[in-house]
Amino acid sequence: MSKCPHPSALDTPPSPRGRGGLAWKPRRLVSGFLITLLLASYAFAYSFVVFGDNQGNYRVLNDVLNRVKKENNLNFIVHTGDFVPYGEKEHYIKYRQIMSELKLPYYQVMGNHDGVRGGWKNFLKYFGPFYYSFDYEGDRFILLNNAFKESFDSQQFDWLKAELARPGARHKFVFMHKPVFDPSEIYRDHIMSGRAVTEELLKLFSKYKVDYVFAGHIHGYARAERDGVTYIVSGGAGAPLYLPRDFGGFNHYVRIEVEKNKVWDKVVKIYD
Repeated sequence: MSKCPHPSALDTPPSPRGRGGLAWKPRRLVSGFLITLLLASYAFAYSFVVFGDNQGNYRVLNDVLNRVKKENNLNFIVHTGDFVPYGEKEHYIKYRQIMSELKLPYYQVMGNHDGVRGGWKNFLKYFGPFYYSFDYEGDRFILLNNAFKESFDSQQFDWLKAELARPGARHKFVFMHKPVFDPSEIYRDHIMSGRAVTEELLKLFSKYKVDYVFAGHIHGYARAERDGVTYIVSGGAGAPLYLPRDFGGFNHYVRIEVEKNKVWDKVVKIYD
């Protein structure tokens, strides 16, 4: 049984809006050109963007959001954590205010910067459970809590296995703050704690045919594929960049477009 979703920008989860967010209405088409345009608008069932690690840098975050506003047919956002500097309540409030201006649902992962110094209490107050799942357009979205070594306990692990095994999902997407491995192979000490746990997670994601696993924590962009699963690190929303520019050290977000049997990912650079 999944926990109830807690979209952070709206009181209810994003409602299904059909392909491309458009409602189908029969009408008279006057040319083949219009038919082509209509088919193009229905090319994707839905899309969402992923980014993380702004850590209170609102200048870059606003630039990220201004670019996101230009996206067409966008349904929601997932943030991979570290949205405040050190758990401060005032930053929680400011971040929520900025994000609410998008008028889009967004789902929040807790990062280590969000939970320190009692910040986890603010997370509970403003965002709800530390981990949960929701289904959207026949797909499953699982948001985990691995902000600290003790965060990912046996209870969450058992819950994750049950969510992955639960039938009915066409595609599966998993989100966490710390990656299970470093796709860039530069910051291997910035991954989730516990080699046995990370190896077991890699096996689970492959076994249950997870499409994508997203994380932050490493400040930059990195992408790799293992055993049929695509792993993406998106931590370039404002925190000091770790990676060299040619190896993903740039501010960005990732757009995901989902069709019935296909999923595409595209990294969008903010300042290029």
